[in-house]
Amino acid sequence: MVGDCCLIIIILLLPPLGVFLMRGCHIDFWINVILTICGYIPGHLHAFYVLIKEREARRTVIINQEPPMQPGGYGAIPQ
Repeated sequence: MVGDCCLIIIILLLPPLGVFLMRGCHIDFWINVILTICGYIPGHLHAFYVLIKEREARRTVIINQEPPMQPGGYGAIPQ
């Protein structure tokens, strides 16, 4: 996974490449290619939108994960 700082720099230089690195060659990439062809600013806006949604999805996964159980914690049977 490319770091967020690197992604921001890549998005500033070439928005479709940033979207490709985040989502692969799916519909978001093709939408960004079309928006970048139509105008450089719409491509940037869409790329940053995808970046924000990707970060929110990662944060949601991290929040919803349960911490691993420590050996000898609650529910452990002494031997």
